[in-house]
Amino acid sequence: MNADSLIQPPQPRYVERPTSILLLGSSFGLSIFLVGIALPQLELGGVPYVVLILLSLWLPWRYAPLSLAIIASLFAAGSYAFAAREVATDIPIGNLGRDLSVLWVTAYLVFRYLASQQSLEDPKGRLRALVNTAVDGVIIIDPRGIVEDFNPACEKLFGYPAQEVIGRNVSMLMPSPYKQEHDGYLARYRTTGERRIIGIGREVEGRRRDGSTFPLELSVGETRQGDQRTFVGIIRDITARKAAERALQEAKKQAESASQAKSQFLANMSHEIRTPMNAVLGYTQIMDNDTGFPERHRQALKAIDRAGNHLLGVINQILDLSKIEAGAMELDKGDFDLNELVESISAIFDFRCEHKGLTWKVEHRIEQAMVRGDQGKLRQVLINLLGNAVKFTSQGGVRLLVRGTGDTYHFEVADTGPGIARAERERIFEPFQQADEGISKGGTGLGLTLSRRQVELMGGNLQVISSEGGGSRFAFDIRLPRAEGPVAPASLTTERFTRLAPDCRLEALVVDDVADNRKLLSSMLQTIGAVVSAAKDGLDALKMTRSRRPDIVFMDVHMPVLNGIEALQHIREEGGEKRIVCVAMSATGWTHEADRYFEAGFDDFVAKPYRFETVCECIERHLDVRFEREAAEPGLAHTRRAAPDLSAIRLPGPLRQRLLRAARVNAFTEIEAALEELRGMGGPELELVEHLQGLLGRYDSQAIADTIEAVSTNPADRP
Repeated sequence: MNADSLIQPPQPRYVERPTSILLLGSSFGLSIFLVGIALPQLELGGVPYVVLILLSLWLPWRYAPLSLAIIASLFAAGSYAFAAREVATDIPIGNLGRDLSVLWVTAYLVFRYLASQQSLEDPKGRLRALVNTAVDGVIIIDPRGIVEDFNPACEKLFGYPAQEVIGRNVSMLMPSPYKQEHDGYLARYRTTGERRIIGIGREVEGRRRDGSTFPLELSVGETRQGDQRTFVGIIRDITARKAAERALQEAKKQAESASQAKSQFLANMSHEIRTPMNAVLGYTQIMDNDTGFPERHRQALKAIDRAGNHLLGVINQILDLSKIEAGAMELDKGDFDLNELVESISAIFDFRCEHKGLTWKVEHRIEQAMVRGDQGKLRQVLINLLGNAVKFTSQGGVRLLVRGTGDTYHFEVADTGPGIARAERERIFEPFQQADEGISKGGTGLGLTLSRRQVELMGGNLQVISSEGGGSRFAFDIRLPRAEGPVAPASLTTERFTRLAPDCRLEALVVDDVADNRKLLSSMLQTIGAVVSAAKDGLDALKMTRSRRPDIVFMDVHMPVLNGIEALQHIREEGGEKRIVCVAMSATGWTHEADRYFEAGFDDFVAKPYRFETVCECIERHLDVRFEREAAEPGLAHTRRAAPDLSAIRLPGPLRQRLLRAARVNAFTEIEAALEELRGMGGPELELVEHLQGLLGRYDSQAIADTIEAVSTNPADRP
């Protein structure tokens, strides 16, 4: 309901006349009755008046009472004139029937007029009741801003009784600056017709009787009666709503602050762990590449490398989840062969299923295998889902289905495991949450969370269909458009860098405020034959680049005195004949941090801990140098070692329990120690050690546990 319909009832089709006109006509007819009008002959009696009464009942229009009263008077006047001509000398004697009729008609018409007036007053009364009982405040003002009406809701809102407000300017209810602007706005609206509030509504402040202010929502309508304008304001107190909005904003600010604090904590944690791990993993690489390193210590060296990489994997999972929550993770799209991806994953899980006694089946019906997308994230999702399927399935098998039509691809992982209870199907996708079966099997509880978020990032939706005892199916659809260019086939053999070609020379500068990091990277570069200098901060690096310009600078970003970005700006400003390749280094692990370094002007980014291959690839990418290489051992996805005959192997009970316990909690160092103990036993157990060593190299703790469970205990150790 708008303001116009609220204040103005429907207009009748007549113009209301003053009551005095009707009374005047009726009095004229009554006066004729009093002087005694008579009609000796042709007496009409009360017949004409009865006709008039019937007409009054039939006529619906507003003029009926006044018109009929005048007609009655004319009848009486005509009869008087006729009687005066016939009997000129006699005093007329009134006719009783006619006299009563005149009295009847006059009284009836007066009462009908009063009844019509009452019918007009009823809508006004209803309108008044509506305004007075309205929950919202209603104020009616004239064009000068003078209050004409002030309902009880307004009295409650502002604290003023109506009699103190009516007749005064409405600006008394406004604080500054609304108070000073109000009258000018009304005058401008009357002159120009420019609307700022009328018909629009806005949020303003009101002023109570005690001087306090409160927020209100004001809607103003305009109504006209002839040339008269009236403005109706509907007022609603929005104090509670504003308080809720402030609370919501505060909660949002606190959530953002908490998220920022969490991100900062994770960045600091990553940096604090990656920095020492940089030295641990870096030196293990240097020692592993050293041909003079004692062979008896290589197994221990590999254990250190495995444990360090496993720790980094857990950190990266947590960082990946935080990146997704912060909206910082992006797709790294590229062209790849989907068939090749499926086959490489199949090689891994065919191996795992065989060692656990499960059947492995791959179904892939793909129209277009050369596609464009984020191969790394797709691989990670499939490995997470398949890893869970193998982990929780003790008998039966695991199946991978890939089906593509057009550029839409369907991926599905199914198993014959114990299934998932209805109450746990959504909970398993929450961070660090696991079903009861998952808790007993170990893990971080992040795999499914990351998988669902990464599928959503790729434009899909990971769904689960499962029932207790009936296995589980995880499926999603994503769009993978056709590859934009040719896709080179992946090589089944890999090569590793050894040193610079004999005719290549490289001069490098390593800048890092941590001495261990400087020595580590310097040692890596010296291993390949580079001439290396080292600086402890950005200022020291500037001095060295001015005296002798290197081919490449590996610069840590976070340093005292002069940080890496500031040092880079000085190097670029100073220029020189030889442009220096500058590579940023950091232990934060955040992708958007790397983007920031590229925007600052760095040519590349290397994350800590350093990988020997990554450093060499960076050099090869930016400088005109060549490397000597040698064949590396083929990856586990392309090698298959036959499983040993477990029926012929017997393990000591305590050792078997230690291996099982360590495998279930991913304690790889303890597994390594137990395997060394088992190796010392000799006999058929050596074959088991070699097999478990291969699984340990892949951090496949579940496969290790499954293998140990299949091995019997020495009869002497049985209770």
